[in-house]
This record gives sequence, structure tokens and C-alpha cells, in this order.
Amino acid sequence: MDCIYLAAGLGVRMRKRIPKQFLNIYGKPIMIYALEVLEKISGIERIFITYHQDFRKDYERVIEDYNISKCILIEGGETRQESVWNALQMVESERVIIHEAARPFITAEFVSELMEIDEKAVVPTIPVPFTVSMGNEYMTAELDRSKLHNIQLPQIFDTDILVRAHKKAMEEGYIATEDGILVFRLGEKVRFVKGLENNIKITTPLDLVIAENLLRGIEI
Repeated sequence: MDCIYLAAGLGVRMRKRIPKQFLNIYGKPIMIYALEVLEKISGIERIFITYHQDFRKDYERVIEDYNISKCILIEGGETRQESVWNALQMVESERVIIHEAARPFITAEFVSELMEIDEKAVVPTIPVPFTVSMGNEYMTAELDRSKLHNIQLPQIFDTDILVRAHKKAMEEGYIATEDGILVFRLGEKVRFVKGLENNIKITTPLDLVIAENLLRGIEI
């Protein structure tokens, strides 16, 4: 199975000089943690890493430093969706894994379990633990959090379905922040499975602190 590894973002919300995927947490670049896990899974043959063109040499250096051998660099697009589409052009496997560098806390066991699920679209989620409402300046609606899901990665899709989902989105000018939504809009079933509580996405400086504490084994 091929894997698309999203690492082309600049991480502007982190407010750092370099993209967040190159920031060290506990002595190792963020992007390497999940890469090392994916590298060791025998069922994953190739990992297509989307990169930002301004930092290609940095990606090459990090991959070489940590002996990641399954990787192929693919230039990312202006949006996450474009980056996935660019990498999809290279995918040859019947199913494809989508993961992102900003989620370092995955395990080989978890990914392997996802790979065994016989569904066209597999999306891990965790419950939303807080109250959520809709509105701008004023509240306009309440939402039943028991029916809400915090969507995680990695996600797994039948490749042909994901390609069709992206083509439909491009035709309609629709931009999504993750791929399960695109597949759902295609009319396909998207299977929710239990995710990992500590599978956080590192986006802000606070997330970086939380990630460092998780690696140190400090309870959050």
C-alpha cells in the first residue's frame, strides 16, 4: 500500500522561522516521528512526502539523516487538497493511506489495524469533549456534541474513490480540510473508527509544549 505524507505546509500559526515539521521535539524533527513508524510497517511500500519548494534541501537532509528509505518527494500545492492530488498521481496501490507530518503520535499497531479494515473509506475519530455552538458575534445554533466527531489521521481510502472525490471537488471548486469529507460528498460511505486520544495535531506553540510533555511521559 502506498502512503501520502503531507508535509508541505509552512505552519504560520506556529510563528517560527522554519516550517513546524522541521522543529525538534525531544531531540528529533516533528516530521520524523510518524515517518519512522510508517517506514517500519511492511505493508507500506512507498511514502510520498509532499514538500514546500522553498525547503526541498531541508527535506532531503532530514530524510537522509534518519535513513528513511521508502520516501519519494512530491512538490506540494498551494493548498492541502492540491498537495494530496499531486501525490495521488503517483499512487499505484489499490488503497492509499493519508497522513500528515503534524501528527507524530501514531503507532505501527494502530496503522496496521486501520489497514485491515475492509471499508472503502476509513477515518479515525475521537469524541468532542466540550460544548460546541454555531454563530459569529451571537450564538445561532446549538450542536449535540454526542453526535460530533473530532477527525484524525491517518485515513485510508480506495484509491479510485479518492481520485474521483478529488476530481469532483475540483470541478465544483470545493475546498476541504481533509479527504473524508470529499469522499462523503461523492456519496460514498465513510467508516468512523476509534482514534487515539494522544494523536494530536501540532499547530500552535501550545501544541508544541503538549507534544514535548507527551514525549517525556508527563500527564497532561
